[in-house]
Amino acid sequence: MRIAVVTARRELDPKGLFGIPVFEAENLPDPDSSTAQPYERKRPDAQWVHDDPTAADDRHREKSFVVECKRLGFTTSAGWNLNEQYVVGGVERFRSPDHRYGVHLADGAMIGYVQSMGLPAAHAEVCQHLFIAGGLPPLMLSVDGWQQKGISELYQGFQRNFPVSPFRLTHLWLDIQDIPKTPAAPLVSPSVAKAPSRRSSVAKKASSRSTKKRTA
Repeated sequence: MRIAVVTARRELDPKGLFGIPVFEAENLPDPDSSTAQPYERKRPDAQWVHDDPTAADDRHREKSFVVECKRLGFTTSAGWNLNEQYVVGGVERFRSPDHRYGVHLADGAMIGYVQSMGLPAAHAEVCQHLFIAGGLPPLMLSVDGWQQKGISELYQGFQRNFPVSPFRLTHLWLDIQDIPKTPAAPLVSPSVAKAPSRRSSVAKKASSRSTKKRTA
């Protein structure tokens, strides 16, 4: 993913006006707070840290455009509800005072990797969880409609009790259901990885005996 981002940044922002993305880094310090705040320790998936030329002073010049990524689809065999987590572990963090993703900006983004379930069905479940999470507005599909095996764009706006409000969240859903899964590499115990093979042990013993005969 990092290499893909570098390529996209070089093509779309050759002058580097929008800064360099950082991954799983802490939120920027809040310039409006005189002491360290708990939400400054939160770690969004990705941030584009950049200078805002319209800022009134240097204290507010550094901004961070936040992108949060989540999976979408049926509940996993382990009981993990992907569509619910997209809301409570994703969207809600842009509104929650305890996380404050995208603070001091009016925009942010979510990336949803649709691993299973039809796009309209996943949308219906996400909107249901948005309502349960405290009346968050539903996601509005762009005029381009659903893009099977492609990228669908959705939009959402809501109020929050810290700047900037209202806030606009863009959702990009990637339909990856037809992409073959790469099998995970088998786990190897550290003791097995370090243990010498029988052939290696025999070779070492033979070499030791040969050395003794030559020195005898």
